[in-house]
Amino acid sequence: MFAWLLVIFAGIGTCSASCYFSIELQGSFVTQGTVANHEIQYSQVNITEDSIPIWGVCQKRIENNVILMISSEETTCFRCFNLKLVSRNVLRARTTDSDYISKCYANEEKAIASCPTEEILKDSSLFTEIILYKHYDAGGQEIRREYCPINGRYKLNYNVDDGQEDFMECSTMESELDNCPSGSAMNLRFRKCSFEDHEITFECLGHWEDENNQKYLALMNSSPAKDKLGPQYRCAIYSEDPVTGNIVISFSKDSTCSAINKSINDNKAEVPHTEMLTLYPAVNVHWPHDQFCTFPEWLQGHFEHITVKNDTLIFRDQTSFKTYTMKCIANISDYILVFSRTQCDEEIYQCIQIKDRSPNIVELQIGTELSRNYSEAICSSEHFNSSQWLTQGRLDQKYKYTPCPVSGEFRGVIPDATTLCAKLSSECTSEDIMYHEVSACEYGEVYEERKYQCLGQWTENDVVYAYTKRLDVGTYECFVGAMTPENKIFLKEAGENCQRNVNPYRFGMEIHQTSKCKRTPKPITTSTTTTFRPTTVVSTTSPSAKFDDSNAIHPVTTAPESSLSSEVSPVAFPLLLATSLFCLTR
Repeated sequence: MFAWLLVIFAGIGTCSASCYFSIELQGSFVTQGTVANHEIQYSQVNITEDSIPIWGVCQKRIENNVILMISSEETTCFRCFNLKLVSRNVLRARTTDSDYISKCYANEEKAIASCPTEEILKDSSLFTEIILYKHYDAGGQEIRREYCPINGRYKLNYNVDDGQEDFMECSTMESELDNCPSGSAMNLRFRKCSFEDHEITFECLGHWEDENNQKYLALMNSSPAKDKLGPQYRCAIYSEDPVTGNIVISFSKDSTCSAINKSINDNKAEVPHTEMLTLYPAVNVHWPHDQFCTFPEWLQGHFEHITVKNDTLIFRDQTSFKTYTMKCIANISDYILVFSRTQCDEEIYQCIQIKDRSPNIVELQIGTELSRNYSEAICSSEHFNSSQWLTQGRLDQKYKYTPCPVSGEFRGVIPDATTLCAKLSSECTSEDIMYHEVSACEYGEVYEERKYQCLGQWTENDVVYAYTKRLDVGTYECFVGAMTPENKIFLKEAGENCQRNVNPYRFGMEIHQTSKCKRTPKPITTSTTTTFRPTTVVSTTSPSAKFDDSNAIHPVTTAPESSLSSEVSPVAFPLLLATSLFCLTR
């Protein structure tokens, strides 16, 4: 079975295509079903490679709108759903039909006409929303943990307003929230509230922003039934005061995201309902240094898992689920000595290296040597692996439009699946957009089509790395390309973190240009690499650091795939065609 089976109608032209769901959408989900005696019953929804059995078989995709078909001996009918994977474990389905289970259309054209438009999706009164929480992936494995957007230690107030009382359930500031030891969970300890003291844990399933920039949070309550705070699956909105750091979380009364701060119908009377947590950051522990160096201007801002402001770098480790707040201490050659503190107040000195790959891309390494005390010895090249980096794309307003290093259309044959052909094509009117399509070579059935936004590219060791954002599911992917002296172009995927030592000649796909854009594209230039050097000389006092050996900070690493073959002498790659050799079987 194919591992990636997503068809996005990208407007590149008309073609015959089957309708498939990507591997990211496939799996077993639960969604809110019936509510009886204030108890929520959940329904299971399975999404296969080409159907959502309770809703229909995939007939056509138009961007995120999917036409599903249900047929029987008597009739055939069609429905339209807007499907958006808002996080790895949360799928949002929206339809303009409130009675979407029993209502469908006699022909495909009417179903297409009923699809939600971008304008409709900005007004929640114009559509019905179904939130699906994934609990198993397409292979039957349990879902991967997700990082919580809220981390650290907080005091909290808790208040439920259901129109029955006018007091706050937890108002003494004795209750607490933290996410120790894992940033994928939030631990709440209720103390001296209007109910019995108890503790609950929310596992974070994902977070996202909607079309109106409202921030959402999806949670699963993993506590025993007697300690649960509301239903098992919870949706909430949250906001943070940029000055005080206070955070307000407003929960839905059920497992949908449409019942937040909404009234409930109690014996046909509308009763207001709000449920809120207000979080107050714990008092910060004093840093052991009085002066710090400042990170450079090109590094300031917000990236995927890194945020930098002045002398502080916050790194959210997606492997250990720890958040490291790093203070810039000193420049040691090409490396930076930092003092690091986790969200659980573990403290250590460590050394990092940062590279400026392009205006939108930086790469980070964390050295393998740690120290409880100030030590410049940990900033030695022997503690770093030049082939292992964490690649990060910029997310803030400093993002710069970057054309893709591809113009026109290119085709090739998948090396390990020679019955499958691949096509890479650019958006000639939007130079930062490109498309990738996989189809059957013999009869042209399209199995997959992806849409990418190009973030930037750079040359290293005579190959070119290109970093992209996949727009349909919001993930980031890196590709490596090279050209032989005979002008043969080879391309290979390089993972999320631009994995080095990937050999595009041996494992990549050879592609050939089949058509060009009608206008001359803007010239593409690759960036030189800049190593960060701090701008300020700082204090060299040597205070001790609190450190838990059992939770040592580990280096950022990615396992190399292979070494470049010495049989092929690569030359400069003037035209990077950022596509991938997709592993189409699992």
